[in-house]
Amino acid sequence: MDKIEAVIFDMDGLLIDTETISFNCFKKVLSDHGYSMDREYYTSLIGRNTKGIKEAILKEYGQDFKFDEIYSKKVKVMTDHIESNGVLLKKGALELIEYLDKNKYKIIVATSTKRERAEKLLTMVKIKDYFQEIICGDEVINSKPNPEIFLKAAKKLGVEPEVCIVLEDSAVGIEAAHKAGMKGINVPDMKTPDDYIKGKAYRIEESLLNVLEYFQRNKL
Repeated sequence: MDKIEAVIFDMDGLLIDTETISFNCFKKVLSDHGYSMDREYYTSLIGRNTKGIKEAILKEYGQDFKFDEIYSKKVKVMTDHIESNGVLLKKGALELIEYLDKNKYKIIVATSTKRERAEKLLTMVKIKDYFQEIICGDEVINSKPNPEIFLKAAKKLGVEPEVCIVLEDSAVGIEAAHKAGMKGINVPDMKTPDDYIKGKAYRIEESLLNVLEYFQRNKL
């Protein structure tokens, strides 16, 4: 295996425990408009940027679905919830980041969310300054599973795809890493890895603490 030089982190559901909050807020707003959403369908949206979510939802709910209005309400409900209750780092996140920083790996966040929200959340949990760069969903044309965001992340860091590890909780993120020619490690959050994810992932680890142990054990 090529010597790993860079680690690319997803954010929601991987670094920060936000996906369950997002799902509950989405369900509430949809219910107010006469719609419903189950957990399985929600997990198919995880990892996509707003454009990708819109395309998927209009396909599922029909072209008359008032996406912009409903999604804006969902974002507000979630923002209000987080501002009132805060958010938590996922297990092992800080320990892994500190290890990578100490050992001179290049690290970047590649998230499908917008920059303003990403910077706010990363600052809230006090990890933003560890990362050399952040690349966000409003900086790419194509949503995951397209590999664009990961390829741009590698370019920003000045490294080749084959020396990058991608850490992702979503199926579309793992697929995007695979398409980018990177090693995708799946750290499940809301979705249990199915055969498809298992086929595309380089590894599956229970938590970021397990990822840290893998780095330490293999001296990557």
